[in-house]
Amino acid sequence: MPSTLVASDPPLGSLITSNLEAWYAAQADVPGVEVHRDPDITWMLSNGTTWSNGGTSLRFKASKAGRRLDQILRRYAQHGRGAGFWVDDDATPNDIEDLLKDRGFRCRKRFPGMWCDLATLPKIAVPKGIRIIQTPHHSIYLRHPHPYFGPISNAIRRHELNRLAHMAAQWPKRFFDFVALAAGNRPVGACSMFVNDSVAGFYDVGVLEEERSKGIGSAMLAHALRLAGEQGATQAVLLASGMGYGMYQRVGFREVCKIAYWYRAFRDTNPKA
Repeated sequence: MPSTLVASDPPLGSLITSNLEAWYAAQADVPGVEVHRDPDITWMLSNGTTWSNGGTSLRFKASKAGRRLDQILRRYAQHGRGAGFWVDDDATPNDIEDLLKDRGFRCRKRFPGMWCDLATLPKIAVPKGIRIIQTPHHSIYLRHPHPYFGPISNAIRRHELNRLAHMAAQWPKRFFDFVALAAGNRPVGACSMFVNDSVAGFYDVGVLEEERSKGIGSAMLAHALRLAGEQGATQAVLLASGMGYGMYQRVGFREVCKIAYWYRAFRDTNPKA
Protein backbone atom coordinates (compact mmCIF):
# COMPACT_ATOMS: atom_id res chain seq x y z
CA MET A 1 0.00 0.00 0.00
CA PRO A 2 1.14 3.62 -0.58
CA SER A 3 3.09 5.14 2.28
CA THR A 4 1.79 8.33 3.86
CA LEU A 5 5.40 9.43 4.53
CA VAL A 6 6.65 9.58 0.93
CA ALA A 7 8.43 12.88 0.27
CA SER A 8 7.15 14.78 -2.73
CA ASP A 9 9.41 15.75 -5.63
CA PRO A 10 7.76 18.74 -7.37
CA PRO A 11 9.87 18.70 -10.59
CA LEU A 12 9.10 15.01 -11.15
CA GLY A 13 5.48 15.47 -10.11
CA SER A 14 5.08 18.16 -12.76
CA LEU A 15 5.97 15.58 -15.44
CA ILE A 16 2.82 13.66 -14.54
CA THR A 17 0.58 16.69 -15.03
CA SER A 18 2.36 17.63 -18.28
CA ASN A 19 1.90 14.15 -19.72
CA LEU A 20 -1.76 14.05 -18.70
CA GLU A 21 -2.28 17.42 -20.37
CA ALA A 22 -0.65 16.17 -23.59
CA TRP A 23 -2.68 12.93 -23.36
CA TYR A 24 -5.90 14.95 -23.31
CA ALA A 25 -4.77 17.17 -26.18
CA ALA A 26 -3.82 14.19 -28.35
CA GLN A 27 -7.43 12.98 -28.25
CA ALA A 28 -8.85 16.12 -29.84
CA ASP A 29 -9.64 14.39 -33.15
CA VAL A 30 -11.21 11.28 -31.65
CA PRO A 31 -14.91 11.09 -32.64
CA GLY A 32 -17.10 11.83 -29.62
CA VAL A 33 -14.35 13.77 -27.81
CA GLU A 34 -14.17 17.52 -27.25
CA VAL A 35 -10.86 18.95 -25.99
CA HIS A 36 -10.20 22.49 -24.77
CA ARG A 37 -6.56 23.48 -24.25
CA ASP A 38 -6.99 26.86 -22.61
CA PRO A 39 -4.16 28.92 -21.08
CA ASP A 40 -5.49 28.25 -17.57
CA ILE A 41 -6.74 24.64 -17.88
CA THR A 42 -6.84 21.67 -20.26
CA TRP A 43 -10.20 19.91 -20.15
CA MET A 44 -12.06 17.28 -22.07
CA LEU A 45 -15.58 15.98 -22.61
CA SER A 46 -16.12 12.48 -23.92
CA ASN A 47 -18.77 9.87 -24.57
CA GLY A 48 -16.54 7.41 -22.72
CA THR A 49 -15.95 6.55 -19.07
CA THR A 50 -16.08 8.93 -16.11
CA TRP A 51 -12.30 9.34 -16.21
CA SER A 52 -12.57 10.75 -19.74
CA ASN A 53 -14.55 13.78 -18.58
CA GLY A 54 -12.41 16.24 -16.69
CA GLY A 55 -9.55 18.68 -16.57
CA THR A 56 -5.95 19.06 -15.50
CA SER A 57 -3.39 21.84 -15.04
CA LEU A 58 -5.80 24.19 -13.26
CA ARG A 59 -3.97 27.52 -13.28
CA PHE A 60 -6.74 30.09 -12.79
CA LYS A 61 -6.15 33.70 -11.81
CA ALA A 62 -7.68 34.39 -8.41
CA SER A 63 -9.84 37.22 -9.77
CA LYS A 64 -11.34 35.01 -12.48
CA ALA A 65 -11.32 31.51 -11.00
CA GLY A 66 -14.98 31.36 -9.98
CA ARG A 67 -16.22 32.71 -13.31
CA ARG A 68 -13.98 30.37 -15.27
CA LEU A 69 -15.17 27.34 -13.33
CA ASP A 70 -18.79 28.34 -13.91
CA GLN A 71 -18.16 28.73 -17.66
CA ILE A 72 -16.59 25.29 -17.88
CA LEU A 73 -19.18 23.60 -15.67
CA ARG A 74 -22.02 24.93 -17.78
CA ARG A 75 -20.58 22.94 -20.68
CA TYR A 76 -20.34 19.79 -18.57
CA ALA A 77 -23.92 20.26 -17.43
CA GLN A 78 -25.03 20.53 -21.07
CA HIS A 79 -23.10 17.37 -21.82
CA GLY A 80 -25.00 15.61 -19.05
CA ARG A 81 -22.10 13.62 -17.64
CA GLY A 82 -20.01 14.08 -14.52
CA ALA A 83 -16.81 16.09 -14.36
CA GLY A 84 -13.55 15.36 -12.55
CA PHE A 85 -10.59 17.66 -12.01
CA TRP A 86 -7.03 16.59 -11.21
CA VAL A 87 -5.79 19.11 -8.65
CA ASP A 88 -2.00 19.02 -8.28
CA ASP A 89 0.22 20.98 -5.89
CA ASP A 90 0.68 23.77 -8.44
CA ALA A 91 -3.06 24.34 -8.98
CA THR A 92 -4.22 27.93 -8.51
CA PRO A 93 -5.66 29.92 -6.89
CA ASN A 94 -4.84 28.81 -3.34
CA ASP A 95 -8.53 28.38 -2.53
CA ILE A 96 -9.27 26.22 -5.61
CA GLU A 97 -10.51 23.35 -3.43
CA ASP A 98 -12.97 25.66 -1.66
CA LEU A 99 -14.22 26.90 -5.04
CA LEU A 100 -14.78 23.31 -6.14
CA LYS A 101 -16.57 22.43 -2.89
CA ASP A 102 -18.89 25.42 -3.38
CA ARG A 103 -19.83 23.97 -6.78
CA GLY A 104 -20.71 20.53 -5.49
CA PHE A 105 -17.38 18.76 -6.02
CA ARG A 106 -15.92 16.33 -3.51
CA CYS A 107 -12.39 14.97 -3.32
CA ARG A 108 -12.69 11.26 -4.10
CA LYS A 109 -9.04 10.41 -3.49
CA ARG A 110 -5.49 11.69 -3.55
CA PHE A 111 -3.82 9.41 -6.08
CA PRO A 112 -0.10 8.63 -5.88
CA GLY A 113 1.79 10.09 -8.80
CA MET A 114 4.64 7.75 -9.70
CA TRP A 115 7.83 8.18 -11.74
CA CYS A 116 10.36 5.77 -13.24
CA ASP A 117 13.90 6.22 -14.59
CA LEU A 118 14.12 4.07 -17.72
CA ALA A 119 17.89 3.73 -17.31
CA THR A 120 17.52 1.61 -14.15
CA LEU A 121 14.80 -0.95 -14.90
CA PRO A 122 14.70 -4.26 -13.01
CA LYS A 123 14.50 -7.53 -14.92
CA ILE A 124 10.98 -8.97 -14.83
CA ALA A 125 10.26 -12.46 -16.14
CA VAL A 126 7.24 -13.14 -18.33
CA PRO A 127 4.98 -15.82 -16.76
CA LYS A 128 4.89 -19.15 -18.54
CA GLY A 129 2.23 -19.29 -21.24
CA ILE A 130 1.92 -15.49 -21.53
CA ARG A 131 2.81 -13.50 -24.64
CA ILE A 132 3.01 -9.68 -24.56
CA ILE A 133 2.68 -7.71 -27.79
CA GLN A 134 1.33 -4.45 -29.16
CA THR A 135 -2.38 -4.86 -29.83
CA PRO A 136 -2.53 -6.09 -33.46
CA HIS A 137 -6.17 -5.13 -33.98
CA HIS A 138 -8.68 -3.83 -31.47
CA SER A 139 -11.40 -6.07 -32.86
CA ILE A 140 -9.96 -8.74 -30.57
CA TYR A 141 -12.00 -7.10 -27.80
CA LEU A 142 -15.24 -7.74 -29.66
CA ARG A 143 -14.61 -11.43 -28.94
CA HIS A 144 -12.99 -11.14 -25.52
CA PRO A 145 -13.45 -8.74 -22.58
CA HIS A 146 -11.01 -5.86 -22.43
CA PRO A 147 -8.91 -6.36 -19.26
CA TYR A 148 -9.43 -2.75 -18.19
CA PHE A 149 -12.81 -1.70 -19.65
CA GLY A 150 -14.53 -5.09 -19.49
CA PRO A 151 -16.85 -6.62 -22.11
CA ILE A 152 -17.58 -4.20 -24.98
CA SER A 153 -21.28 -4.42 -24.28
CA ASN A 154 -22.52 -0.81 -24.18
CA ALA A 155 -22.05 2.54 -25.90
CA ILE A 156 -19.50 3.84 -23.38
CA ARG A 157 -17.22 0.83 -23.81
CA ARG A 158 -17.64 0.87 -27.59
CA HIS A 159 -16.53 4.48 -27.53
CA GLU A 160 -13.44 3.57 -25.51
CA LEU A 161 -12.54 0.77 -27.91
CA ASN A 162 -12.94 3.08 -30.91
CA ARG A 163 -10.81 5.68 -29.11
CA LEU A 164 -7.95 3.21 -28.68
CA ALA A 165 -8.11 2.21 -32.34
CA HIS A 166 -8.22 5.87 -33.43
CA MET A 167 -5.24 6.81 -31.26
CA ALA A 168 -3.20 3.88 -32.55
CA ALA A 169 -3.85 4.97 -36.14
CA GLN A 170 -3.31 8.70 -35.55
CA TRP A 171 -0.22 8.56 -33.32
CA PRO A 172 1.75 5.43 -34.36
CA LYS A 173 5.03 6.79 -32.96
CA ARG A 174 3.59 8.20 -29.72
CA PHE A 175 0.66 5.98 -28.71
CA PHE A 176 1.23 2.31 -27.97
CA ASP A 177 -1.41 -0.16 -26.82
CA PHE A 178 -0.24 -3.44 -25.28
CA VAL A 179 -1.98 -6.72 -24.63
CA ALA A 180 -0.92 -9.76 -22.60
CA LEU A 181 -2.21 -12.91 -24.24
CA ALA A 182 -2.77 -16.32 -22.65
CA ALA A 183 -3.44 -19.61 -24.45
CA GLY A 184 -5.78 -19.28 -27.40
CA ASN A 185 -4.85 -15.58 -27.83
CA ARG A 186 -7.09 -14.68 -24.91
CA PRO A 187 -6.38 -11.14 -23.60
CA VAL A 188 -5.63 -11.19 -19.87
CA GLY A 189 -3.89 -7.82 -19.47
CA ALA A 190 -3.80 -4.48 -21.29
CA CYS A 191 -2.35 -0.99 -20.98
CA SER A 192 -1.86 2.14 -23.07
CA MET A 193 1.29 4.26 -23.27
CA PHE A 194 1.61 7.80 -24.60
CA VAL A 195 5.05 9.33 -25.20
CA ASN A 196 5.45 13.11 -24.96
CA ASP A 197 8.73 15.05 -24.63
CA SER A 198 10.71 11.89 -23.77
CA VAL A 199 8.25 10.95 -21.03
CA ALA A 200 6.07 7.84 -21.36
CA GLY A 201 2.72 8.08 -19.58
CA PHE A 202 0.70 4.96 -18.75
CA TYR A 203 -3.10 4.83 -18.83
CA ASP A 204 -5.92 2.27 -18.64
CA VAL A 205 -3.77 -0.44 -17.04
CA GLY A 206 -5.69 -3.58 -16.19
CA VAL A 207 -5.46 -7.35 -15.66
CA LEU A 208 -8.49 -9.65 -15.59
CA GLU A 209 -9.54 -10.25 -11.99
CA GLU A 210 -9.07 -14.01 -12.18
CA GLU A 211 -5.56 -13.56 -13.62
CA ARG A 212 -4.17 -11.16 -11.01
CA SER A 213 -1.26 -11.94 -8.66
CA LYS A 214 0.43 -14.07 -11.34
CA GLY A 215 3.02 -11.51 -12.48
CA ILE A 216 1.17 -10.63 -15.68
CA GLY A 217 0.81 -6.93 -14.93
CA SER A 218 4.45 -6.55 -13.92
CA ALA A 219 5.66 -8.34 -17.05
CA MET A 220 3.38 -6.26 -19.27
CA LEU A 221 4.59 -2.96 -17.77
CA ALA A 222 8.22 -4.08 -17.97
CA HIS A 223 7.76 -4.92 -21.66
CA ALA A 224 6.15 -1.53 -22.31
CA LEU A 225 8.89 0.33 -20.41
CA ARG A 226 11.58 -1.33 -22.51
CA LEU A 227 9.78 -0.28 -25.69
CA ALA A 228 9.42 3.26 -24.32
CA GLY A 229 13.20 3.44 -24.03
CA GLU A 230 13.58 2.19 -27.58
CA GLN A 231 11.27 5.02 -28.69
CA GLY A 232 13.54 7.63 -27.09
CA ALA A 233 11.77 8.08 -23.76
CA THR A 234 13.99 8.46 -20.69
CA GLN A 235 11.31 8.59 -17.99
CA ALA A 236 7.85 7.17 -17.34
CA VAL A 237 4.94 8.40 -15.21
CA LEU A 238 1.49 7.30 -14.09
CA LEU A 239 -1.25 7.82 -11.52
CA ALA A 240 -1.59 4.72 -9.36
CA SER A 241 -4.55 2.97 -7.84
CA GLY A 242 -4.09 1.37 -4.44
CA MET A 243 -4.42 -2.07 -6.02
CA GLY A 244 -1.69 -1.44 -8.60
CA TYR A 245 0.76 0.42 -6.36
CA GLY A 246 2.91 -2.58 -5.45
CA MET A 247 3.08 -3.76 -9.03
CA TYR A 248 4.31 -0.37 -10.18
CA GLN A 249 7.00 -0.38 -7.50
CA ARG A 250 8.19 -3.79 -8.65
CA VAL A 251 8.80 -2.57 -12.20
CA GLY A 252 10.75 0.50 -11.08
CA PHE A 253 8.26 3.27 -10.28
CA ARG A 254 8.40 5.32 -7.10
CA GLU A 255 5.93 7.78 -5.68
CA VAL A 256 6.83 11.45 -6.20
CA CYS A 257 3.58 13.30 -5.42
CA LYS A 258 -0.11 13.06 -4.67
CA ILE A 259 -2.72 14.47 -7.06
CA ALA A 260 -6.28 14.95 -5.80
CA TYR A 261 -9.24 13.90 -7.92
CA TRP A 262 -12.31 16.12 -7.42
CA TYR A 263 -15.57 14.93 -8.94
CA ARG A 264 -19.25 15.76 -9.21
CA ALA A 265 -22.14 14.37 -11.22
CA PHE A 266 -24.56 16.55 -13.16
CA ARG A 267 -28.25 15.77 -12.82
CA ASP A 268 -29.45 19.23 -13.78
CA THR A 269 -28.33 22.24 -15.82
CA ASN A 270 -27.19 24.41 -12.89
CA PRO A 271 -23.41 24.03 -12.29
CA LYS A 272 -23.70 25.22 -8.68
CA ALA A 273 -26.74 23.12 -7.77
